[in-house]
Amino acid sequence: MIWNSKHLDERVKNLQNKIYKEIYMIVIIACIISIIYKFTTMEMSLQNVTTEWLIILITSIYYFIRSAFLGIFTDEVELHDSKHKVKLSTKYIILGVAMGMFFAIILGINSAFNYADSTQEAIYFFFLVFFVSLFMYALFFAGFLMLMYAAAKKKSDKVVQHILEEKDSKW
Repeated sequence: MIWNSKHLDERVKNLQNKIYKEIYMIVIIACIISIIYKFTTMEMSLQNVTTEWLIILITSIYYFIRSAFLGIFTDEVELHDSKHKVKLSTKYIILGVAMGMFFAIILGINSAFNYADSTQEAIYFFFLVFFVSLFMYALFFAGFLMLMYAAAKKKSDKVVQHILEEKDSKW
């Protein structure tokens, strides 16, 4: 094998990509464990976990945008939808509602512990803040994720269409 060759063995490239995917998952899991650890052992503050949130958000957004601009997002959606009963778009809605529920629970617990003077008032504060936050955050996250999904799918479809048109024009 020539080491200066610009052509890489496909098997080697696929194994490298598999390793990169595993590293990405390890980093994301480590960030999530760090966030959970800091929230349970330290004072509840987003300032303590800003770095972890930034790592998770930036890498996820980068992958999302990159896959859309390369045209593989369309293939990922089709592959997922053919293998699973629940469509990927539906999973994005469920994820948005789950994220909204997660934030609503955290805000409800925070309000109950920090602002209530009695148990009855704590229960009232929890449910009041929980339902108001759930309504706001679930709609926001579900809407935001669906908007991102639709934009990425549209861009990826355009890239795939452009690639197909280029192939047809060469023939």
